[in-house]
Amino acid sequence: MQTRNIYKWGSQEVEEKLPSHTLDFLNQQFPVSKEFKSNLPKGELPLKPLKKSKLTPAVISKLKKIVGNSNVTLDDVSRAKHSIGKFYTEIYKARFGEVSDVVDVVVSPKNEKEIEEILALANANKIPVIPFGAGSTVTKALQAPKGGISLDLSRLNRIIEFNAIDSTVTVEAGVYGPELEKHLNDRGYTCGHFPQSFEFSTVGGWIAAKGAGQASTGYGKIEDILLGLTAITPSGKFESKAYPAASIGPDMFRLFLGTEGSFGVITKATLKIRKYHSQNSAKGSFIFKNFESAVETMREVMQGGFGKPHFFRIQDPEETDISFHMSGLHGGKEDLFLRFIGYKPMQRSLMHIIIDGEPSYTKEVLKKIKKIAKSKGGFSTGESPVNKWLHQRYSSAYLRDYLMDEGIRIDTLETAVSWSNLHTLWENTRAYIKSFENTSCMVHISHAYENGANLYFIFISPMDKQNEVSSFVKFHKGIIDSIHENGGSLSHHHGIGRMLSPWMEKEVGKEGLRILSSLKKTFDPKGIMNPGGLLGLK
Repeated sequence: MQTRNIYKWGSQEVEEKLPSHTLDFLNQQFPVSKEFKSNLPKGELPLKPLKKSKLTPAVISKLKKIVGNSNVTLDDVSRAKHSIGKFYTEIYKARFGEVSDVVDVVVSPKNEKEIEEILALANANKIPVIPFGAGSTVTKALQAPKGGISLDLSRLNRIIEFNAIDSTVTVEAGVYGPELEKHLNDRGYTCGHFPQSFEFSTVGGWIAAKGAGQASTGYGKIEDILLGLTAITPSGKFESKAYPAASIGPDMFRLFLGTEGSFGVITKATLKIRKYHSQNSAKGSFIFKNFESAVETMREVMQGGFGKPHFFRIQDPEETDISFHMSGLHGGKEDLFLRFIGYKPMQRSLMHIIIDGEPSYTKEVLKKIKKIAKSKGGFSTGESPVNKWLHQRYSSAYLRDYLMDEGIRIDTLETAVSWSNLHTLWENTRAYIKSFENTSCMVHISHAYENGANLYFIFISPMDKQNEVSSFVKFHKGIIDSIHENGGSLSHHHGIGRMLSPWMEKEVGKEGLRILSSLKKTFDPKGIMNPGGLLGLK
């Protein structure tokens, strides 16, 4: 199944499927004709021929001399894999064997010296360079409209130093999440960064996308965890020191946060780590009669000053309802009991909580959260919903491929918003999404702050039988417009890429874009780093 190997999420050996009752529910909600479903490619199609590499034999020879023959690949499958991420239209087109805007070659260096030599060669010949971590981006950041070199950083995978005295770890950019976390857990620590892409993302990718993990409410986003980094740019090598804090002008290492490979190549990072023993974590869940009560509880907790959960999540009424259906709880004794005591379908809202730390701390924080939740009408539903969610928090990402096999479109957009704008944004953007026939809109809050939270929109509908790509693009643009017009940020943790770059001037202003462009010229005078509209840069 050649094309599926190119676009598939995660491990090639894993194919998640839904239980029959869940699939029956989805087929009722999002009816798709058997004829359309049977004609939809499941991954059996061969990859269509790609554009031939534009690099000269002399350049290829020099690249091989730098990294070795086996670490320079020109075959179509490798080039295609390194030229798409997980954005919906990328995956949809790949099902038909279509991968456009591809790199000319994939090069895998093993150290900073080789990267410096590659960038020098690329800069001298004005060849684009696109850093590649694990390919889980959802913002079209890996597309190569100008071709060039995909710089695969998977061989930069050393854990350089674990420092218990300073509570830090220093690693190379190609280290994957599970490898880092196991290394830390074995020593009684955690990094605290758990994006849904955790199993298939790297430290360098976390920094480049300015990402957030599912426990970021307690541990912070990656910018709160990062203490220092090394980056190789076409202009030279930048290396910061991992001070706990300093007043020596602007924190220059932060200039590489969220730049998605457009300034240079992140090669090394020093991160904060925290002591961690899973048996000390306190878990809880509550169901509220409406979304507003759940949100008010979350806001009061975040502003309470007594501590906060590390994992803090609210599902809105539609996501809560669909969760009941998909888990097989709909119509069961728990569901009927909750209805009887006033927690009605399509009104109720579910909250999940995990608090990490020393046992007396976790118990005390959970106790205080329970008191606030009870005052807002929250009904305690125990640890079970949290444990069920934890069981599938990574495997659920595989289900998008399965749903697309069934002719069902599913995708996401996320934003950050202040508490005072949250409900307006939620209502208006949901209204836009729901204005389309047979479309469900599930929304959750998964990252909370004293001043606001994120909203994560998941939309599901049958595919358009005639014009799926153009239909999706128009629909998707309308969601982005609605989010931005109602006071939400362009992104909270996915990044900008080429997907959101057309809105960047509205977000940061002309002066903001001028400053970004000036930094780009400083680090990358010839414009070779990930060119072609990334971050709104020309």
